[in-house]
Amino acid sequence: MIPTTQQKIVTVFKQLMIEQPFNKISVTAIMHQAGIRRQTFYDYFSDKYALLDWIYEQEIGVYIDDNLNYIHWTQVLVQLFNYFDANRDFYQNALSIKGQNAFELHFIHHVHQLINRIIQDLADAHHITLSTDYRAFLLNFLSNALVAYTADWLRSRHPQPVSKIITALKMTLTDSINGLLLRTGHLYEQR
Repeated sequence: MIPTTQQKIVTVFKQLMIEQPFNKISVTAIMHQAGIRRQTFYDYFSDKYALLDWIYEQEIGVYIDDNLNYIHWTQVLVQLFNYFDANRDFYQNALSIKGQNAFELHFIHHVHQLINRIIQDLADAHHITLSTDYRAFLLNFLSNALVAYTADWLRSRHPQPVSKIITALKMTLTDSINGLLLRTGHLYEQR
């Protein structure tokens, strides 16, 4: 398969992100490394921040947003963590970026969709109706926990294997929702 110009820019940028800090990468360097004239970059992206945003949205979105309607959330987690493991060096550098292009800010959007699906699937499976306030709390709490854990795992010098992470996440998410909700009757909405 012949890579598209856009994909070539993305690939070169990701390689540069592995080799040096984001703030040291310029559009000129990306395009020089890609062997493409500089002006072509702007046919696809307004700047390197837009390129980074595109990677977050396209690549993470493929594993979460695009798959939630087709495969079970447990498989989404497996695919997502395998993707992060394969792209660990890139994301370790991306995690150092603060502000509007921070990885966590983009990732949380996708994780909200994933956690919402998990909550809905488990609530449906056990015929549980959650109050709006508690559902919002649960969504935010679990989403933020998963984002923070993922960032820590990506930064780790000796990360646990994906299989162990997935097993622990499945148990934790299921226990957090099922166990807590099934044991605390005050969290149910009255029908």
